[in-house]
Amino acid sequence: MLRIEVGRGAGMVLLAAFLGSPATAGDVRHLTIPKAVWGTWAPKPDQCTANNASLISIREGGGTGPEDNCAVEYVVETAGAAGPIYSAHMLCTEKDNPAKSSSRAFIVIPRGDDSISIGSDFDNLKTYSRCPNTN
Repeated sequence: MLRIEVGRGAGMVLLAAFLGSPATAGDVRHLTIPKAVWGTWAPKPDQCTANNASLISIREGGGTGPEDNCAVEYVVETAGAAGPIYSAHMLCTEKDNPAKSSSRAFIVIPRGDDSISIGSDFDNLKTYSRCPNTN
């Protein structure tokens, strides 16, 4: 029979390590981007023209932006005070050089039906408006 004894100090370290885990019971992992944020988005509503280079498009399996095409690896949904916060982990390829790819994470926060904030971290979020008739 194997018996393991852990001293009080070591037990506290193990407990702290377990409780300090970044994932919480409230996080939900998705394989696709939630439908609520699908669509074409522009920095300002008047920039929703087909040839505007600042548009981003978000769909179930990924998205496109001015410089990259990205495919979803997974999305983590976390509850926020004003609603869900999504962390989209994606594999992106450069439009000008499809052989060059990198893994990236984007924070996506819905701000009602027609607005979202997107960025690589909370300090760099930019607000986008939904372009009409794009879902």
